[in-house]
Amino acid sequence: MPTAIASCFLPRNVMAASFTELYVFGDSLADSGNLFNVTSAFSSLGVPAIPPSPPYAQRNSNGPIWIDQLGETLGLFPTLSSELALNPTAPPPTQGINFATAGAFSSDVHQVEDDLPELVDFLPGFLDQVEAFTALSTLNPADPNALYVIWVGGIDYNEAFVDPASLDGTPLEQLPNAVTDNILNGLTQMSSLGAEDFLVVNLPSLGESLLADTLDELTGQDISTVLNQLSTAHNELLDAKLNTFSESQPNANITLLDVNALFADITANPEAFGLTNVTEACLTNFRPTFQFDGVCENPDEFLFWDDVHPTTTAYQFVSDLALAELNDDASPTAVPEPDLLATLVVLGSTAGMLKTRR
Repeated sequence: MPTAIASCFLPRNVMAASFTELYVFGDSLADSGNLFNVTSAFSSLGVPAIPPSPPYAQRNSNGPIWIDQLGETLGLFPTLSSELALNPTAPPPTQGINFATAGAFSSDVHQVEDDLPELVDFLPGFLDQVEAFTALSTLNPADPNALYVIWVGGIDYNEAFVDPASLDGTPLEQLPNAVTDNILNGLTQMSSLGAEDFLVVNLPSLGESLLADTLDELTGQDISTVLNQLSTAHNELLDAKLNTFSESQPNANITLLDVNALFADITANPEAFGLTNVTEACLTNFRPTFQFDGVCENPDEFLFWDDVHPTTTAYQFVSDLALAELNDDASPTAVPEPDLLATLVVLGSTAGMLKTRR
């Protein structure tokens, strides 16, 4: 049985690291509702709620995503940064902050900031999220016993073909180095502030997504192959740079979550995960800008909810794998698990800080 499959069948009672807070940085794969909160708050200006909920669940899936599932398992519920930004009188967070925002690039760029200029201060790229955390740390120093999660980069590569201008002059072949440098720069900044435990997630093969199939059809080119090559380069560089960083920073404890291997296992052996469809979206005839004709009757059997994002069932496997990796890497403390497969990791990061433009 492949390792990634085996890790998804952990015993109900598992060991989990005794983290005190969770801080999350990244894009839609880690956003538990920030983009939805911001766009909904400005509906009076004609801003559409993103993603449309229902059928979405205020995040880019049909229910909780892996970071929600992991947080529940660890008993930690980070505050959304959007809640702090939109409500200055909100109580201060006590269990961490989720900064991740759907549409975030690995830089200080956000996917829709040009389309929604009135919201630019509320649409942080990854490095903006780190800046917000840095600003907060002057008032509330970084917790060395917290877990800091980073999952970002996919949008940089997809947008290279959807909107080539988003590369800002970076040659395509140099993009993996630029993206992984951004991730390491953010990690280095957090580490310098006192953060010690990191969970960094690599990328699945982006060429296997339904969006890649759509790009192939629209352009008549084999973009899927190029996206897979970029994903491979990204993951190899990320692994190497994290190793180098770990060697130079003895206080940093970095866990690399290999979702690339997990998704390869799922697509090769869907029946082992209880899935019946790994090639189509549950949202039928899904097209860009959230256009679709209906919702499948059995989302729990689908890998994809839309053209990029997993269903909440598929996210559970990511959560299980993350928990397994954390148990292996960290000093554990017994934590009773709910009667579910083991759930994963979250990180929260400074929530409602306004975006600082570079």
